[in-house]
Amino acid sequence: MDGGHRGWGICVSQLALGTIMEHSVRERQRAIHRYITLHRDTYRGMATLITPDPSNASQVWARLAFAILSANAPFEHAVGALAYCAKHKGRVEWGTGLERYAGMVPAKVDYVNALPLGGTVLTLTRHEDEPWHDYRMRLYQDVAGLGLCKASFAAALMDPIEADVACVDTHIQRVYLGHGRFKALNRATYLEVEDQIRRVARQYGLGTFLTQWLIWDHARGRLTDHAVFPGAHK
Repeated sequence: MDGGHRGWGICVSQLALGTIMEHSVRERQRAIHRYITLHRDTYRGMATLITPDPSNASQVWARLAFAILSANAPFEHAVGALAYCAKHKGRVEWGTGLERYAGMVPAKVDYVNALPLGGTVLTLTRHEDEPWHDYRMRLYQDVAGLGLCKASFAAALMDPIEADVACVDTHIQRVYLGHGRFKALNRATYLEVEDQIRRVARQYGLGTFLTQWLIWDHARGRLTDHAVFPGAHK
């Protein structure tokens, strides 16, 4: 009897914990929807300001470089690293300044220096009618230093209003998967999380990345305008 009562108690406790967790998830989702409702127009405006000219080599290079530099790095330090690399484009060296920014490693020097310069970098823009997933995977294959998450980010930065991809990073994983820290996801899990964001986006008539940006900021607890590129403050 005692053992049975203990087992019953454990079962009830597990059910209670499950109910609390489900309530927490529902509350978080409601808070996300409130945030999107209140701020979607603001984010459309911010996205417009950082949308690059796809024929401008410097603007395209900056988006690709930022995607590389922002991997496993605090946002503010990635911003500083981008400014430094833009001043030393094609000849960035370790030990002359890049190492001052948290999250930078010597390999990023090679990755950024490997980016094409001049008009050649425009081959890494999205082709007309190229599906967003295909474009993201092309960057994943062709640009050293871009995993699936940051290849998605690079693709999205080329057209942040319309991009139909999401950057499933640490903050997004915490919202949708409950992870306390970033984990490398298999492609099926990554795409499932992305599709959950896409479903939210459709409710509001927004692009997938723009919706992910709203959710990302809500999870971080502060607005981030991404106005880190030349011309983004116009």
